[in-house]
Amino acid sequence: MSYSYEIKPRPAELGGGWKLTLLQDGQEVGGGVFPVIEEDPQTGMDWWNNLAEKQRAHWVMMGASAMPAAARHAYLVSEAYNDAQDEAEAWMSTRAQ
Repeated sequence: MSYSYEIKPRPAELGGGWKLTLLQDGQEVGGGVFPVIEEDPQTGMDWWNNLAEKQRAHWVMMGASAMPAAARHAYLVSEAYNDAQDEAEAWMSTRAQ
């Protein structure tokens, strides 16, 4: 048996983020969705204010905008992807090699 997974973007109208599909021999056997969960603006500003300049520069570049809200959104998209990948890797680690 072969095991793999796919992580694909979800449409913005469905909450954005990522869709994880777990595959066994090319057939879907599970998965999940990892939406981008926007928080209240104060949480985003607290996040921004606690970043070092190098981190701010990174997230501004990733957000393709000088606006802190775009940087925060880029961060949340990245975190959602990391959550999907962590879930996939945990599943893969339980499969027979």
